[in-house]
Amino acid sequence: MCKTINEQLNDLLERNYEDFKGELLTMSKEDIFKNARSISAIEDVLFFTSTHDWLNEDEAAFLLSLDCPLAAMAAAWEDYKDDEAVDFRAALDSVLGPDDDYPDDAPDIDDDDWRSVFEE
Repeated sequence: MCKTINEQLNDLLERNYEDFKGELLTMSKEDIFKNARSISAIEDVLFFTSTHDWLNEDEAAFLLSLDCPLAAMAAAWEDYKDDEAVDFRAALDSVLGPDDDYPDDAPDIDDDDWRSVFEE
């Protein structure tokens, strides 16, 4: 059975995560602590991408063309997540460019409150 492009991307993100985790486990406790913000951003990206349908096929294909899409998305999220005016989709747009297919009337999800995902 042939996987969809989004399934292929999710597989790549999981491999990126396993590689990241392997590198992390070789670090000292102090270095891990220094990287807490990056760790948090990576965990957020994995959560958001696994619980939401945020990417169309063209965006998924673009991300698949990157060596490490997880790092690219996490860096964008890390740059923007403290800005209350920017949600996860807006942070992704900084990597992907604006998506004309993403509806303006899509429900807003409070990225700061992970529980909102389950309350929809």
